[in-house]
Amino acid sequence: MAAIFIRTIVIYAVLIGVMRFSGKRQIGQMQVSELVTTFLLSNLASAPLSGTDIPILYAVVPILTLICMEVLFSFLTTKITFLKKILDGKPSIIINKGQIDINQMSKMRLTVEDLLCELRIAGYSSAKEIDYAILESNGKLSFFVSEQAPNICGIAHPVIIDGNLVEYALEDSGKSEKWVLDTLKKKKTELSAVFLMTVDDEDKIEIIKRKDCAL
Repeated sequence: MAAIFIRTIVIYAVLIGVMRFSGKRQIGQMQVSELVTTFLLSNLASAPLSGTDIPILYAVVPILTLICMEVLFSFLTTKITFLKKILDGKPSIIINKGQIDINQMSKMRLTVEDLLCELRIAGYSSAKEIDYAILESNGKLSFFVSEQAPNICGIAHPVIIDGNLVEYALEDSGKSEKWVLDTLKKKKTELSAVFLMTVDDEDKIEIIKRKDCAL
């Protein structure tokens, strides 16, 4: 029991030391290489704690090696451009001059629901408010508001996403499937041609057709 207690203190101290040395950021701000290193560190640290027959150096040496490699690669990425692209990737423009780029969303495996969720978290109701949306290399989305952003009252409910009716949005907005189809008929638009249709709390409708998206 005493051995496990001492091992825990040693591993804890080593991890605190190396994390401080490497200058780790919050999980949401980590690059891919940093996130992989963090996962490996957690596995290496847990091994000697769960098995007292494993020498503690079997964890300490790999941990120090990983941190040294991470610090070295972090330095090299500031000097070698192509290495930075390999390890960290590059930002991707998801909304370009008000147009949603379907291809980039597909490449980044970003769904419309994900995009709308990030918009709401950032305090925006609709993609129409955004001039540029950039998926940064750390996985966060940056938004730049359009100077001609429309006035949206309340939440813009996504009643159609990628040509499909969204039941929960219809229920939240108090609209029916018939209302949506009738609205599209008035605008002479087919359901399959709509990439995104939203309606706000004052029944203001915004429709983004597939042809209006960057392909």
